[in-house]
Amino acid sequence: MSTQMTVTQHYAATPEKVFALFGNPVFLAARLAASGGIDPEIVSQTSDNETVELVTRQGIPAAVLPSIIGSFISGDPSTQRTESWKANDAGGYDANFKVTIQGAPASLKGTMSLAASGEGSVLHIDAEAIVPVPMFGPKIEKVIVEQVSELLAREEMFTQGQLAQ
Repeated sequence: MSTQMTVTQHYAATPEKVFALFGNPVFLAARLAASGGIDPEIVSQTSDNETVELVTRQGIPAAVLPSIIGSFISGDPSTQRTESWKANDAGGYDANFKVTIQGAPASLKGTMSLAASGEGSVLHIDAEAIVPVPMFGPKIEKVIVEQVSELLAREEMFTQGQLAQ
């Protein structure tokens, strides 16, 4: 069983400009720091004009998580996010990504697609949360989808602000 997540973000910049930010280590470090996690870290990052490979890690304050999560994880859980971007034939960019929660049987994986839209661009994110725990799995999946959706909304606002500068 899994829980689906779909998010759409809009940017007043071309896909090339947005993609350039996704490969910029200064931007990535600032976006990660602004996301509100504990000890944010870029584990690895490589990029060129057509690809970005990114791995980040950050903790989640246990105090912001529902008690059901606390029964499975002690302390502040840490997440690792991996993104693998590449240019596509339509003039945009596609990525596979995965978020794992260290020490927990939980993950979120999916795809992202950055494409032109009018004079700007749109980022579509489709993913599924998977927690293979009998009875509690779907409840925890729902929390993961809610938390990641909120994180993505903060990242969208941060990115829009950087593009407006």
